[in-house]
Amino acid sequence: MRQREIKTAQRKGKGSSSAHHVPKNWPPEILYIRGPVYSNRLTSSELSYLHPASSPKQAASITPSTALVKICPIASPPTHPALHQHGLFATRHLPPGSLILDYLGLYHSQPSASDYDLSLSRDLGIGIDAVAMGNEGRFINDYRGIRNGPNAEFRERIVGSERRMGVWVLPVGKSGKGKGIGKGEEICVSYGKGFWKGRESEREVDGIYEDVGL
Repeated sequence: MRQREIKTAQRKGKGSSSAHHVPKNWPPEILYIRGPVYSNRLTSSELSYLHPASSPKQAASITPSTALVKICPIASPPTHPALHQHGLFATRHLPPGSLILDYLGLYHSQPSASDYDLSLSRDLGIGIDAVAMGNEGRFINDYRGIRNGPNAEFRERIVGSERRMGVWVLPVGKSGKGKGIGKGEEICVSYGKGFWKGRESEREVDGIYEDVGL
């Protein structure tokens, strides 16, 4: 089902396989998209939630630029939790409270065990899954093991008539220093306690299977 939706996105032009449009260090097996892709299994009520009535103020929402960020391989330090993987870094100073980019992927309402699935509505069970398609936002790491705290956060925003999840630099009140994110600094958020509790449960189950020889 997901592969069919990826192909549909390609036909509609939301994805790109052209090297000219795909950012450096982008994995070739992942579809790069520049806008939301909606699952064909979303109900009418779920689609209504994702497309709220717009207002002039909402329609004038800030447009993020992917030029603000770059995907970089993690080669050091050896203690980095994403060592030999990738992270997202600022290409210039990002002021406190500013929008960095939107987190893009497949908007869906089906159960998912993906590590790239970001909740948009817990009540409706709607998430944005970037495991097979997405943008630079899928490379943002959790701050744990990297820095003392996050320097960015996920925050919902309305773009025209689309409900999206933006990635924002922490405002002065939350960062405490008001310096924003410096050029070359890794952009980190908090995945939340629920994410890590889920990983702990998976490790416990794996340990049980190992103990019984499965």
